[in-house]
Amino acid sequence: MSQQSGKSYRILFLGETYRADAQTWIKGIEKVSGVKIETMEVDSKGSRALRMLKFLKFWIEILQIKKNEFDIVLAERATSYGFFSLFVPAKVHVVAQQGITDAYPETGFSGKYKRFLQKKVYKKVDLIHAWGEVMVPAMLQSKADPAKILVMPKGMDLNKYDFVDPFKREINYKAIVTRSLTQVYHHEMILESLAILKKKKLPIFLTIVGDGVLMDDLKRKSEQLGIQGLVDFKGRISNESLPPLLQDSSIYISVPETEGVSASLFEAMASGCFPIVTDLPGTRAFIRDGENGMLVPVNDAKSLAKAIESFLNSSEKYFPSINQNRRYIETKANLDKNMAIIFERYLSILNSKSDSEN
Repeated sequence: MSQQSGKSYRILFLGETYRADAQTWIKGIEKVSGVKIETMEVDSKGSRALRMLKFLKFWIEILQIKKNEFDIVLAERATSYGFFSLFVPAKVHVVAQQGITDAYPETGFSGKYKRFLQKKVYKKVDLIHAWGEVMVPAMLQSKADPAKILVMPKGMDLNKYDFVDPFKREINYKAIVTRSLTQVYHHEMILESLAILKKKKLPIFLTIVGDGVLMDDLKRKSEQLGIQGLVDFKGRISNESLPPLLQDSSIYISVPETEGVSASLFEAMASGCFPIVTDLPGTRAFIRDGENGMLVPVNDAKSLAKAIESFLNSSEKYFPSINQNRRYIETKANLDKNMAIIFERYLSILNSKSDSEN
């Protein structure tokens, strides 16, 4: 609990606090508000049945929260923590969509029930975060009130991400991936592209940051492809350990099959990495193919290898755009500036509700 404008506030965050996106949101609001945010989350490890039991226990814990204990509740993803947030007795409910839609996969029974949850949550909450314009269509399709949608990126702490000017360093053959080791991010395809480049006598050293269920499978895959000496699996690292790794890499690779507004892409752009990413609406909002980055098809190792080779063969022509990427982040994704605006919006809603109750 802390003081802001002479009043005391309690804020609860529901979500996976280990994720960089969540840390940015939490720490950003804490910095501009002076409020120490409390958190609740589910340990997602274990079998499907065990996870279901954990979520049931989590729900019971939420139902035991005392009435009016929190002023504001923040939640990630409408189809999981956003739904649970509806049961938190708070004055203001805020949810953030994490991708181009939270109803993913979009087909089958899973898509149907997730669309149902998304629609219900967007109807009930007071504010919906769209970290970029690309997220808005799914919100409107879920009948979200446009007046509830706040379109603004979280931003990032630029003091932590020093920019490496490509004009002042030699481009190295180092690439980095900073996405969790799950199927949606297609790390196996990235490894296959490295094997293609190795056969062409163009060995790329790859740093993979992150953990996940595919760690052992990916290590075995790198051995099968004969590139284990070119891949460094870092696992989960602290947020403080990431910037030096980005600054030491010339290329940032991210090839998911779905994407919203990627904080990891912003981190790479701020650090001076050249982005090679999947051609999706969420990436096209920030990357112009062949200019300030390259766009490749989903799950196409040959195209990814070709893009990497193309950059390395003519890297100097991209140097001005790499500098422009940093300037874009400084202008549009300044953490302190954006979080101050976001927190003021929270307070405006809270004060409006308090006035209506009096």
